[in-house]
Amino acid sequence: MDTQLPHLLTLPSSTEWWRLLYVFSGLLGTIGLGEGVRAFFKWSPEFTWKLVHISVGILIFFAPTIFTVALPAIILAVIFIVVNLVAIKRGLLKGMHGTGRPTYGTVFYPLSFLILVLLFWYRAPFVLSVSILVLALADAGAAIVGESYRTPTEYRLTSDKKSVEGSMAMFIITFVTIYAGLLQFGLPEHRLFEYAFLVSGITALTATAWEAISARGLDNLTVPLATALLLAIFVLPSMQVDLQQYALGTSLAVLIAVASYYVGFLSLSGSVAVYLLASPVFGIGGWKWTLPILAFFVLSSLLSKVGKKRKAEISDIFEKGSTRDYAQVLANGGIPGVLLLSSLFIHGIDFFPLYVAAVAAVTADTWGTEIGLMTRNKTYLITTFREAPAGVNGGVSALGLVGSAVGSGIVALTALPWLSGWSVVLVIALVGILASLVDSLLGVTLQASFRCPACGKETEKRLHCDVRGGNPPTLGNVIEGLRWMNNDTVNFLCSLSGSILLLFLMR
Repeated sequence: MDTQLPHLLTLPSSTEWWRLLYVFSGLLGTIGLGEGVRAFFKWSPEFTWKLVHISVGILIFFAPTIFTVALPAIILAVIFIVVNLVAIKRGLLKGMHGTGRPTYGTVFYPLSFLILVLLFWYRAPFVLSVSILVLALADAGAAIVGESYRTPTEYRLTSDKKSVEGSMAMFIITFVTIYAGLLQFGLPEHRLFEYAFLVSGITALTATAWEAISARGLDNLTVPLATALLLAIFVLPSMQVDLQQYALGTSLAVLIAVASYYVGFLSLSGSVAVYLLASPVFGIGGWKWTLPILAFFVLSSLLSKVGKKRKAEISDIFEKGSTRDYAQVLANGGIPGVLLLSSLFIHGIDFFPLYVAAVAAVTADTWGTEIGLMTRNKTYLITTFREAPAGVNGGVSALGLVGSAVGSGIVALTALPWLSGWSVVLVIALVGILASLVDSLLGVTLQASFRCPACGKETEKRLHCDVRGGNPPTLGNVIEGLRWMNNDTVNFLCSLSGSILLLFLMR
């Protein structure tokens, strides 16, 4: 997307420099007032957070009318990114950060504003204003409603605890805010119900899902950026996506996410992540982009349920089971999702083959592992070619390689109608196999392995068996690899390597 950099650096007039000073003073005054009132009445730190959250959002909503050029807004965003980061590191302004858990939300808030300014200040200030207003009103509203119930219906998708009542409030407030914003934007009357209603509904559902799955204040980044993306593709003439196709894609994504949860393919967090990934893939990409990743998901999920008895014998080695959570979904689908969005914003580059290669890579890795575990034939380490136990990081077997080839080939074939011939299909299938070997290499060299201090077993799990019955699981000691390099990180890099390998082979 063209950010019009020269215009972003245009110097404001002396009047606007004074306005910048007034706005900055007003923001500091709001923070100080909130801290003072909170301290005087001994209220919870949540009070300051909500006051600042809402006040700043409303002020930012009017920013494009306060300033005629973008530079003052950029300066404000950068100042508060730095100030809030220092405050968190030094334990200052606890009322702003006091949400009962470690959070970087006050850093993500101005960061999201900065990104929106760079992308939409001149191109579509409406998108910037409404996206921040959704964050200010809906996110704070969700917290207020959730806390107003004595016994809310709580759930946990990530490390943060949420409530059903809060999420419902998030959806309703987002819907109303978007709908009102579209009215203000000036859509023709005959399109208000059919168009604005669908746009508001899709955006509200997506923003609510991102808020539910985001932890440690990350929703201050994910919610406004996701809202801005959807508003941009639905409203801006140069980017408009077919709304009916997107609505159909969203419906299909919801259906797959819900069904997968109930049949045990996905955990609750995994089903939300699948919706967030599948909705734009189905809605923007159509069947062209849908078939490869749908083939990976459905066939791999079915394959994971085959050979349960054999897999159960060695399941203690693996960090996670066959029911995928949000981290597994994003690890496998993150790169394909980024490539799809890149195709929407960057023209002149064919991202589709790279997308298929990324999907083929994670398919080859998944199929190689799942099918390889079904055999009792010999497994060898990819680095030393010495025999190793089945399921060990970096282990490769003949049957596993066959599985990788079949899985990668199937994904490549689903994309054949949109690729430039069989040669590209064969290259992508080969790339998938090579990327699965990259995964094995990372697994044996960099992926963390732990030893349980209670039972002495080597495993991918950081938390293992109880020391004594009923005690919390023990935290394993790292015996090799990098502590932060878990299986999800390795899968993400496997997907990335598929696209990179295709770039080298096809240039």
